[in-house]
Amino acid sequence: MGRSSEPEPTGSGRALAAVALLVVLAGCSVFAGGSGPTPAETVTPAPVPDLGPTDTPAPETPRERLGAFPAISADGEINVSQLHAAHIAYLSEHSYTLEWDRRTAGGSGTITREYDRRIAVGADGTFLVRNADGGTNTMVTYGDRDGAYRRVEGPNGTGVAPASPGFIDPVGQRYAETASFEILTFLNEGYDSVDVVTRDGRPYARIVSGNVPPQIPETYSAYAVHDFSATLWVAPEGYVRAIHYEFDLRNIDERIAVEWRYTYDRVGETTVDRPEWVPEAPTTPQTPTDDPSRVPPETAANASAGD
Repeated sequence: MGRSSEPEPTGSGRALAAVALLVVLAGCSVFAGGSGPTPAETVTPAPVPDLGPTDTPAPETPRERLGAFPAISADGEINVSQLHAAHIAYLSEHSYTLEWDRRTAGGSGTITREYDRRIAVGADGTFLVRNADGGTNTMVTYGDRDGAYRRVEGPNGTGVAPASPGFIDPVGQRYAETASFEILTFLNEGYDSVDVVTRDGRPYARIVSGNVPPQIPETYSAYAVHDFSATLWVAPEGYVRAIHYEFDLRNIDERIAVEWRYTYDRVGETTVDRPEWVPEAPTTPQTPTDDPSRVPPETAANASAGD
């Protein structure tokens, strides 16, 4: 039986968008699959910037180590709304690179669609989004304070057109919220363990849960959900460094394996250069195209992924 947490406010509207996107997948059949690697084997947080020396001695006991993380007590209790707020606040003020993937094994149809997104957010309000989703053309979107452009690479050639940047201030908030569904929903369902692990010399609070969020079986109502497992890694600054979760969908004829990963990397170190294919800012208004990256992928947990 895992720890329970007190109900928290749902917070971000992006979480609602993620749940709606799940429904798109639910109507399709899917897969067979074997067991995958464990979360610890699959996601290894990379180093983040050294923030410099501190006057506070490094905590030594397990309780002290846990209590040093924002929104986590020395007893391993998590204030979910505070953790979510800390995640958004920190990343809204720092550059970063977000990578998120959706992988499936077995089956066919929309439910097996895979996502491969890479998003770089600069400290100066620039961003570069690369969508290489399975079954679609590769799209790269660049945006800055002068506007945004999208480059589409497909079998019929390559084209560039204006895009809707959809800026919010700070721009980093937009992609920090990509993981809102997972943070709020997974942790409000309770968690099995919280401990501190060290990766590349950096401590991370590791949160593990086997509690299935109700949105997943509700979405995939034609299947039974098995072997759900989620792991979140929290950086000392309070943002969620990485999320990995996986589960199987089974019925009489199928077994479908689904896996999601989100990683916030190069925090405070990411820069975004204006690509050569971006034209000079136009002197007359142009009609932008829709920005598909504004809709996070379905996620049996957000896609968690998005943009």
